[in-house]
Order: sequence, then C-alpha cells, then structure tokens
Amino acid sequence: MQKITFLIGLFFIGVMPAVAQKFEGGLFAGATTTQVNGDGLAGFDMAGFQSGFFTQYRIGSKSLLQLEVAFTQKGAREPESDTSTFYRLRANYINVPLLISYRVGQLSFEAGPALDILVNAKEEDISGERPTDDRYRLNTFSLVGVAGVNYYFSKRFYINFRSTISVTPMRDGFADVGRPYLLQAGGNGQRNLLLSTALYYSFSD
Repeated sequence: MQKITFLIGLFFIGVMPAVAQKFEGGLFAGATTTQVNGDGLAGFDMAGFQSGFFTQYRIGSKSLLQLEVAFTQKGAREPESDTSTFYRLRANYINVPLLISYRVGQLSFEAGPALDILVNAKEEDISGERPTDDRYRLNTFSLVGVAGVNYYFSKRFYINFRSTISVTPMRDGFADVGRPYLLQAGGNGQRNLLLSTALYYSFSD
C-alpha cells in the first residue's frame, strides 16, 4: 500500500509543471482540529496550524482542478484529569491534495484525494515521550480523502471549510489503544480525521 501512495505522490509532483503552464494560484493559511480513529479517544481535541500554496486549472466555466502543497499539523490529545491520563500526538505532514471544485454563486464545493507525507512526529503519555520503534512508528505515506466548501467574499479572498480522513492507515493496527478503525478500501489501522478552516488569497485578477 505504501508503494501505491508513493506512486500517487510522484504523479502529483509530475503534473505540477503541466498545470503551472496555465494556472491561477495563491496562498492560504488557517487552523486545524484533529483526532485519530482507533486510539481509544474521542473528540477533535488537538489544535494545529496549516499553510501552503495552490494552483488552479480551469476545466469549465464553473469547474476547477486544484493542486495544493501544504504544511499541516495533525494528531490527538487527552488532557490529564481525574478520569483520564495525559496523552498527546503531534504529527507534522506535507499534504498534497488534488481536488475538483464546482462553483455555485458565492460557494464552491470540492472533493478529491490527497497524499500525506510525514515530516516528523512526537508522541507522549503520562510516562513521557514514547519511543520511535516499529511498535509506535507512523507510516511515512498515507492516502487521504478530502471534501470541503469555499465561500467567496471577494474576487481574491475566500474561506475554506474542509474535512479529511485517512483512507489508508496513518499507523497500522494498534490493539493496545483500542479497536482499530476499519475502512474496506484501506485496511486495518489508525486514521487521522481533520476539520480545518483557512483563508485563501488568489493572485489572479
């Protein structure tokens, strides 16, 4: 599965020069809130940051093909309390979505795949930092599904609201932290879930 996601990543990188020959583009930045399915915890309790750039290729009067490259923070967190013990996972990714969007008035709706490339991660519990051996190691690549909506409040600025979930596991089955989440297409293991909002700025006139 990692070979497949690696090949998808090479495809995304390969199409960038072709798209760039006739593109509209810009920058974006915003906030994320995340959790991990399969870690035995609940709630989008890990806040993070995202920023990056995008290119858009028009494929119709209302449709766009959009490629992004972003730095995105994901993970999970459980504060220490009378009923729980401390846990925190902070994982930093390069996220590369390839999306199709369709505009209706001031809104546009988007969907498509993305590739998560792990940059680094830090995992801690009540005993301190967890080791980075095979038992706790996160997968370097994971395939992600993306869906979102954009609200345009000017020609250059719009706000994006997005939800993503790992289709392939961000970490393989991990029985000692709860039952792994199962997706038929991706197999058994833990998965990142992310809700995000970002402000986009387009260079196009």
